[in-house]
Amino acid sequence: MENIPELKKLLEIAEHAARDTGAVLRAGGDRSVSLSTTTDVKLAADVNSEKLVRERLAATGLPLFGEELGGDPALYDSPGTLYWVVDPLDGTFNYQRGQPLTCVSIGLMRGNEPVLGVIYNFNADELFSGIVGEGVFLNGEKIVPAWATELSQACLMTGFPALADKSPEALAPFIAEVGKFKKIRMIGTAALAVAYVASGRADVYDERGTNLWDVAAGMALVLAAGGFVRLTPTGRRALNFDLRCAAREEWL
Repeated sequence: MENIPELKKLLEIAEHAARDTGAVLRAGGDRSVSLSTTTDVKLAADVNSEKLVRERLAATGLPLFGEELGGDPALYDSPGTLYWVVDPLDGTFNYQRGQPLTCVSIGLMRGNEPVLGVIYNFNADELFSGIVGEGVFLNGEKIVPAWATELSQACLMTGFPALADKSPEALAPFIAEVGKFKKIRMIGTAALAVAYVASGRADVYDERGTNLWDVAAGMALVLAAGGFVRLTPTGRRALNFDLRCAAREEWL
């Protein structure tokens, strides 16, 4: 088990990696399309960003799983093993279209347990970071989330993964669920949406069929803030999960 000073050093390295990568993206990354499907898009900036993150994290000597360049999915089932989980550009479609909500997401996991997270919204220059048990910070200032105390007053962050079933039958439970909340928000980046829960800008995040790289950092932030996380493997493919993060345990 790592001690807090060691984790703080790893957090600092991740923060610098996120800021360096975000600065390149903010200045104007390569938006040329490398892959386009009916539901998703990939840019050259995705791969370029992951290469830069990997360079910055290489000094830690820890294995890394990234959305673009992969890694060993068995790390998730390896208790005690520390490894990075990276989404170098979450909200790629937003980035391509010039929408401001997009980020660099870097999480540290120990097997299936979130340890720390860094999420950098480079357009807003907002760096969310934290270590589980040590609190969550925005640009170095500690946050005490002002979460809702009743579900009827809560804000739900959610989204639809690229491969989600959007048939009326599949959407019926979703529609029944969202009616319990005061407001519902979809912003096109799972990582930043979960960071909003951790920081108190929202109260619950729920998504079915999301990938570990989208939410590893955010889960650590929610736990660091004193919130709760339920992660359930879908069995559809490696590192694919149903995720529920909430300010209150009963809202899981």
